[in-house]
Amino acid sequence: MKTIIIIARNDDWQKTLASGVYEQSTIDSTLADVGFIHCSFPDQTIEIANRRFADQDDLMIALIDAEKVTSPIKYEGARSGRAGVFPHIYGPLNTDAVYASFPLEKNDKGEFITPKELKAA
Repeated sequence: MKTIIIIARNDDWQKTLASGVYEQSTIDSTLADVGFIHCSFPDQTIEIANRRFADQDDLMIALIDAEKVTSPIKYEGARSGRAGVFPHIYGPLNTDAVYASFPLEKNDKGEFITPKELKAA
């Protein structure tokens, strides 16, 4: 199993669980705005959370079995030119591909910390 991850607001994720599909691209944009859902690999997730969403407090991550995603996934370089390859889901995320989700917590410095569940992914 290949794990990919989304970072989402808790309230957006609760709506997703009710509908069965996730259509946010990032915290601030939708699939319709961007054309794909931004994802990360486990070793990229906390760095991205701290770099892009440090001002957010109500975030969670979802661990996704990439083999169960029904929309196409492409592994691409960042449009920003940042080094590395990132998974992008080109369509809605079916929630039955998600095998775990949990809140992101911060340390006393206000930085997101790696949850034990993410270390095992």
